Amino acid sequence: MKRLLPCAGIILLATIQLAPLTISTLPYGINVHLAQNNVLAKVKAAGIAWIRIDINWNVIEASRGQFIYTEVDRVANYAAATGLSVYATISSTPKWANGKKELWWTYPATKAADWKNFVSRTVSRYKGKIKYWGVWNEPNLKKFFALGKDKFLQQVFLPAAQTIRATDPAAFIVGPDLSHKTETGSEWYFWMKYILDNAGNYLDIISHHMYEDHGVYYLYELLEQGDRLIPAVKTIVQESGQGDKPFWITEIGWNTNKYSEVMQSNRYLDMLHARTRKNYPQKVFFYEIIDDPKSVDTFGILHSNLEAKPAYHTYKDYIAGLLPDPGDPDENKINKKCYAEQTLSDGATPAQSPALQSMYRSRDFLRSYSPSAGEAVDIYYELNQEFLKIALADSRISRLGREILKQGLAWLTPDDWTAMDQPIPRALCRNARALVDIIKSDYPESSLAPAALLVDKELEVIAHATPRDLLEFYLKAEIRKLRKNR
Repeated sequence: MKRLLPCAGIILLATIQLAPLTISTLPYGINVHLAQNNVLAKVKAAGIAWIRIDINWNVIEASRGQFIYTEVDRVANYAAATGLSVYATISSTPKWANGKKELWWTYPATKAADWKNFVSRTVSRYKGKIKYWGVWNEPNLKKFFALGKDKFLQQVFLPAAQTIRATDPAAFIVGPDLSHKTETGSEWYFWMKYILDNAGNYLDIISHHMYEDHGVYYLYELLEQGDRLIPAVKTIVQESGQGDKPFWITEIGWNTNKYSEVMQSNRYLDMLHARTRKNYPQKVFFYEIIDDPKSVDTFGILHSNLEAKPAYHTYKDYIAGLLPDPGDPDENKINKKCYAEQTLSDGATPAQSPALQSMYRSRDFLRSYSPSAGEAVDIYYELNQEFLKIALADSRISRLGREILKQGLAWLTPDDWTAMDQPIPRALCRNARALVDIIKSDYPESSLAPAALLVDKELEVIAHATPRDLLEFYLKAEIRKLRKNR
């Protein structure tokens, strides 16, 4: 028996080592680069299933023939030991491989054999630990790839994809990981169509990067409907014959140097709820796990000292099932044509109407700004059908409503919220007074009356205070009470 125990131990170890790689079916991912293990432990603790990592050729083979995989090994081993699924992006040329050009990492290798050798060596090294591979990061941006889409396809993507297929036939190729930019030369839609039309058969999963400051509602507009002259992402994918493949967003996030940490957290939750409702994209990799202390950009959900931002707790709690979906905020509201939408659209779809997009951005900002501001938005939606009905029958209400809406959007510009610290324009207050007087005298039994009476009672305060003070100090209790009494 004593002799069998060591043998049993060896067999057990062999079984563990030969166990097939477990790939998570969960949709939750995050970009980690090559984060330290204590950071990766935070990813695991949050229940995040997927990590996206960087495997940069210019770092690993900085000198020809000398490969230093130490940091990638550490992350790959940690992921394998803890059950994290890995999506790895290979990119960035070392200077020795392309004639030591300025910004050498953005140019392809002079000899395709050098690039293919690195790809083959890397995929082979992690064959039992990494099954999902991307080729380059945002090649439509000059800071990542200096040449055009044809050079990228012929000199970078196809050699790498063919090498990945030959090295590990069971691997998945993800791409093209383009930035959703529309500037000349970087047009994501030209790049995506070209790559999918000419090399789509190499891709198992279609991926894209989207940073949308105007909110998750508008982000899905861009994904599914497009924006005026710009096609939808879904349209390009389907027209290229790739519509039956999984679609991932492999970068999306909000910079807390630009937005508050609370707003970042709210945007995370909006995105998670929307993704679950639609089951699209199939996976989302937020950018990123931790702030880089050397960068002015702070997209992380952890501060550089590992202190968690609200978005970290939101992501963790959502995955744990502690933040149930309250329902689509637009369901039975905007889709039933609220007064503002009917007034602004003039028959146009949201994607075709800058005014509607401005309204949605204003709405999303207020929802994220504070609980009181969010409740004020909810009160509007609860009253809007009654207001629409009255406005259709009373030209005075219709005219004043249209004027107030126009003035409000001109004043609260979605991309410049300094108005939150300035008094409401007098012309807007005058029209609000006229509207309140009509509702009080002619529609005292309507559901609009309590809100009209509140505005009437507090009009002097409203006329001289800033929206920030109104929402957070003067009317905070009244707004909550009005909401509860609805």
